Amino acid sequence: MITISNSEIQKFDRCRRAWYLSYYLGASPAEPEIVGNGILGTRVHAALEGMDGYGLDPLAVLAILYSQALEEHPDWQADINAEWDMARIMVEGYVEWAAETGADASLRTVAVEQEVCVPFPRLPGVTLRARLDRVVLDEETGLLSFLDNKTAATFEKHEHLETDPQFLFYAVVQRLAKTPASPQVDGGIVRTLRRVKRTAASKPPYYATDSFRYSPERIEAAELRIAAICREIMSARHELDHVYRYYSGDLETVNRVQRSELYPSQAFGGCKSWECPFVTLCPMMDDGSDWPGVIRDSGHWKQQDPYAYNAEQADRIEFVRAALAAR
Repeated sequence: MITISNSEIQKFDRCRRAWYLSYYLGASPAEPEIVGNGILGTRVHAALEGMDGYGLDPLAVLAILYSQALEEHPDWQADINAEWDMARIMVEGYVEWAAETGADASLRTVAVEQEVCVPFPRLPGVTLRARLDRVVLDEETGLLSFLDNKTAATFEKHEHLETDPQFLFYAVVQRLAKTPASPQVDGGIVRTLRRVKRTAASKPPYYATDSFRYSPERIEAAELRIAAICREIMSARHELDHVYRYYSGDLETVNRVQRSELYPSQAFGGCKSWECPFVTLCPMMDDGSDWPGVIRDSGHWKQQDPYAYNAEQADRIEFVRAALAAR
């Protein structure tokens, strides 16, 4: 049985080589991100999860996470404190905004960080996997929605929410997981917190929320596309399994497969380091270098379950809850 998430599908669709490195080989940077947009979003996400799912003070959650970061990386004190200030302003303002606008007035939380795994009937042997930030019931309309929190520089994504592959994947998984006794989750709500300090020079709005619903036809179309990409992923895995099993990972044979079938999506345009962690490793895979040895021996890479992120998210909130209880 192969488990496939939207993140894996999108990685394969964007760049097959990045998929090969991250999802098949399980390679990722050995050094964790200390500051930056990605980890800021993760920490803000944990603060909102703690508030919505466990009744925790989101600012207290941030304080624990950033204090831990300062303890582990004292040389980064100035950068960590600057990001902490940004996160505090974003979350504090969000709580005020939600209260003033009544954004959650009619919403009742049904589940937080719900992981759903469901067999995919179109492809026997494949399970689709999704992790929903929050599932809510609108008590005024009776509609169930997934609610996703985002951090971003702008609200540009809100202009095309109903076509976002992540949310369409959620809808497909929810439809497949539905039982006769359970209501249908066929839409979502997206909340975005802008990465801005709300100074006198900045321009509101700083927060946005939009909802959308899907027709059965739209969900069906998304399911067909998911099935098509999953078939390609299964085919790639089958070919790689053959190479590693019967050729013992012979580099010449591996290179022949990965160069012809798992080519980089921007081979002629070049990638940026903020787009892909493999921007320095990727060229080695075409120039005769012993790139597997670099992954294994350089100390710059580690190999782990690509789905370990979900467990890390759960561990993070449990760490926060334990720290708060110990106070």
